Amino acid sequence: MIVWIGLAVSVAGCSSHAKVAGRPPPSGFAVKPDIADPLCNGGRGVRLPAGLGGNPVVASATMADGSTLIAVSQYAMRRAVVLHSVTRRCLPNRELGDQGATTITFSSRLWVNAVAPRRGGGAIVAGAYGHGPTHEEWVVGEVTPHGRLDPRFGNGGWAVLPFRGEVTAVLQEPSGRIVIGGDNGGGGCCTVNWAAAVSARGRLDRGFGARGRVELPTGVDSGVEGLALEPNGDVLANVVYGNMGCDGVGLALLTPGGRPVPLFQTRLARFWRGFGFRTFVGDAYVDDNGFTLVGTGRKRCVEKPWLSAPLATGLISRFRAGGEPASRTIRFPSRMADGFPQAFHEGTDTFVVRSPSADSGLLILTARRPDGSTDSRFGKRGRAWVHTPWRGPNATLETIFSIGKASPRAIVVIATRYGGHQLQVIRLRL
Repeated sequence: MIVWIGLAVSVAGCSSHAKVAGRPPPSGFAVKPDIADPLCNGGRGVRLPAGLGGNPVVASATMADGSTLIAVSQYAMRRAVVLHSVTRRCLPNRELGDQGATTITFSSRLWVNAVAPRRGGGAIVAGAYGHGPTHEEWVVGEVTPHGRLDPRFGNGGWAVLPFRGEVTAVLQEPSGRIVIGGDNGGGGCCTVNWAAAVSARGRLDRGFGARGRVELPTGVDSGVEGLALEPNGDVLANVVYGNMGCDGVGLALLTPGGRPVPLFQTRLARFWRGFGFRTFVGDAYVDDNGFTLVGTGRKRCVEKPWLSAPLATGLISRFRAGGEPASRTIRFPSRMADGFPQAFHEGTDTFVVRSPSADSGLLILTARRPDGSTDSRFGKRGRAWVHTPWRGPNATLETIFSIGKASPRAIVVIATRYGGHQLQVIRLRL
């Protein structure tokens, strides 16, 4: 879901007229073994200047033309979001803005948490806008392929929704309708998660759920991690939560009308009872037949999950579209409990990407066969490692990663750090 671009419009105080000529300098990532995509700046990735400040928000997605759009904003601080676009070769996408970058604005403080491709080109951006120090509400915007807000959508390109909190996930259905997921801004134990929908022109679909929205699974410190479209048109919502070592994944399956799919939660509860887990860290992805749940469960909660990680049980469980198990659950010893993993598939393999708690400046990629064993054809005995270039006190603890599927056989990794002035980007072959 990611790639990077030359910086034409600044973030956090740099000149809005600055341009980068030619190819950006290479990134400082160390990749072992060498699985870097040679199409991306000769396999070296790119390094981009960005004054991110202390509260950066970075969201990205792969567009229909194969380019990647990245939105950079400051949480609850500015009225503008900087958009960057790069081609598959990690060059500035000159179709967007000025040298691959542009700025979109709003009437009050704005930040973007989620980006998705838009039918017909361009992108959908979603997040929140703020009225005051603590109050924020949901907002969705549409951007043309050239990087301008589409005035036909909502009010001047923005659809403001009457829901408190922030949007954290977005997708567009083939019909053009946009489905979004987010929270109520409650925080901690008071969080409530929701899904809603807006028309292709930016109007709230009040026929979706009850009066325009439907409640999703909720846990302490939870949030909507992602939305995915099932082959039959249902929407799978992935909610993650975690507090003091008790982490979890909550799934919901919604009909196109925003109603819970009958028996889905019953089937899922039956599945979980069979394992007796107190905590489960993982991810879910949609495939051609339904969805796959990948992660690690433990019988007890621990404040420092990596201490018990070698004893944890890894799972790969495949489900049909309605939530019925499609095959037996694969089990294997796993360290995935140490660091929230992201999962996706390529061919018959399931790939898991995680950042260990003890070194958040490191990414570990693992390829697993359908039987749960590591696929030795990938990396070194089924694994690969990506290290960020920065060092020093607390450097790794402040790292922000954004990882996503860029194309078949490739992913892109973006990394930055709080208070930093660079974005590091690299494309990896699967």
